[in-house]
Amino acid sequence: MFLVMGSVLLIAVFINQLREKPLTGKLYRQPLALLICAGVALSTMPVLPFIDWFMMIATLCFSFGLGLLQGRFTPLLHRDGAWYLAGSIMSVLIWFLSIPIRFSLKFISIYYLSLTPSLNGSSSFIIYFIFIAGFLLGRYSMLLFRYPSLLKNVGKNEQKLKRLREVR
Repeated sequence: MFLVMGSVLLIAVFINQLREKPLTGKLYRQPLALLICAGVALSTMPVLPFIDWFMMIATLCFSFGLGLLQGRFTPLLHRDGAWYLAGSIMSVLIWFLSIPIRFSLKFISIYYLSLTPSLNGSSSFIIYFIFIAGFLLGRYSMLLFRYPSLLKNVGKNEQKLKRLREVR
């Protein structure tokens, strides 16, 4: 049953990575919201050991780098007067490549550094939030590097998409 549920989840993520997404400010607010949630969760926890801080920083750096790589292969489309981010097979492959990073960092910290991270179990969502935020920040940063006028177009694009939805 677990294998079936995992397969369905991977297929859903695969399809989501390939579908077009309208270019809106929401895309840029998501990673910031994830980082704020992780920060609030961290502020309620007792003092964390060095290895947890190392894991969070390393996770953010690796995910940001992979996000930059994914942003390099994310096409930007102009259709019906609005801008959309399109998925690509390369961006899906980069996403799948990112999955083992968390496990690799944990393996290295336990077996090579002999340090066990305390952000496990119910608090492991913090690492995942940081990972996803880094990935998204890297992706959208690369899009901004590739298309410097993109930030100016986001507001116009939101208005255009709103008008298109009202027409339908």
